Amino acid sequence: MLTDAFLEELRYRGEGSDLDYKAERYPFAKASDEEKSEILKDILALANTHRDSTAYILLGFKENPPHPADVVGLSPEGVIDDARLQEFVNGKLETKLTFRYEERLFDGQHIAVISIPQQQRPFYLKKDYGKLSKDTVYVRRGSATGIASPREIAMMGAANMVRGEAEIQLLFQTPDNQPLPHSFEREFLNFPDDLPDYSVRRSDMFSVSYQHVNKNYLRDVANYRANWKRVIQVRLSLTNQSDFSLGDTHIEMVCRCPEGESVSLLRADHMPEEPDSSGFGHLANMQNIFERANQRVSVDERGCEPVAHVTIETMRPGQTTRAEEDLAILPSGPGNYVLQVRILANEIPAPLLIEHSFDVAGPVTVAGVSDLYASGDLAQ
Repeated sequence: MLTDAFLEELRYRGEGSDLDYKAERYPFAKASDEEKSEILKDILALANTHRDSTAYILLGFKENPPHPADVVGLSPEGVIDDARLQEFVNGKLETKLTFRYEERLFDGQHIAVISIPQQQRPFYLKKDYGKLSKDTVYVRRGSATGIASPREIAMMGAANMVRGEAEIQLLFQTPDNQPLPHSFEREFLNFPDDLPDYSVRRSDMFSVSYQHVNKNYLRDVANYRANWKRVIQVRLSLTNQSDFSLGDTHIEMVCRCPEGESVSLLRADHMPEEPDSSGFGHLANMQNIFERANQRVSVDERGCEPVAHVTIETMRPGQTTRAEEDLAILPSGPGNYVLQVRILANEIPAPLLIEHSFDVAGPVTVAGVSDLYASGDLAQ
C-alpha cells in the first residue's frame, strides 16, 4: 500500500508520462465495451511508456495546475475488484501485464490507485475491443495518449535486450551506521509470569496520585529491563548498484534461532519506554492507528515466526536508502542466530537472498521482585 506521504508527493508532481489523475471512477461493472476500453487504454499507455519508475493512475484526484491536484474523492458506488480488473486486462493481451489496483482513504476521502511497475514492453491487444484496435501499441506522451511508431516499438524491444541483472548491496548496520558485529554480549533476565500488582506505601494512600496507580508497574519494569538487556538493534541500508531503477522494492527479514530458543522482532521505536508508576503513563504511548498503517517498516507475527517487512518503493540507479526505522531483535538466550533477508523488486525475477549470522553470549538470570527493588529502577 502507498503511504500518505508518497500520495502527497504525487499530488504535487503533476500529470506526465508516469502519472495520470482521474476525478471520477472508470465505468466498469455493467459498462459497455466502449466504456471499459477507457481504463484498458490508460493502463496500456502507461505500461508501454518509457520511464524509470512505477507509473500511477490516481482516481479521486483532479488536476489543478499550478497547484497540487485536488483530492475530490470517489463515490462508494462502483467499487472495482482488483481480481476482476486483472482478469479483464490480461485476458485481452498477448503477454501478462503486472499492475495493482487498490482502494483506500486519503485526506478523509475515498480514492483509488492503479500502480503499474516498470516491465518489459510492448503490450497490445489480441483482438479489437471497444474503441481499441488489436496489435496497436498505445503510449503516454506527456499528459496525452497516442500510438507508438514502429521506431518506438523497436526501441522497446532493444531496451528489453540490453538490461542486465540487478545489482544490489545490502548492509547490516548498528544504529550509528557501523557494520553489524558477528558477536554480542548480552544479559538474559527471566522474571516470573505471576509478578504481583504494584501498590503504594500506606502513608501515600490518601494522596491524589494514589487514585491513579499503575497496578502493572512491576510487570512493566520487568519487561522493560528484560528487553533492553538483551536487545540487538539492526539498521538495513540498501544500495541500487544497477544501471536501471528498481520499482516496488521490498525487504523481508526473519531471524533463525538455535534449537530451544526463540526470537522476537520489533520496530526499534516500539521498544518499551521507561515505565511510569502512575496510571497516566499509557496515554503517552498511544499512537494514531492511521500513522501505524502508513509505516514502511512493520512486523507480521501471525505466522509461525515473526517476519519484518520493509517497503522502499522505487530506487534509482546509485541510490542508497535506509529503512524508515531500525529493527529490534530480542533473542531468548545465548547461541548462534542468523538474519535471513529476501529482497524483491519488479525488475528482479527471483528474490535475492542475503544472510548475516551472529553469536550472542551472556548469563541467563532468574530474577524476581526483590531484584526489581534492589536494582533501584523502581519509582519511590
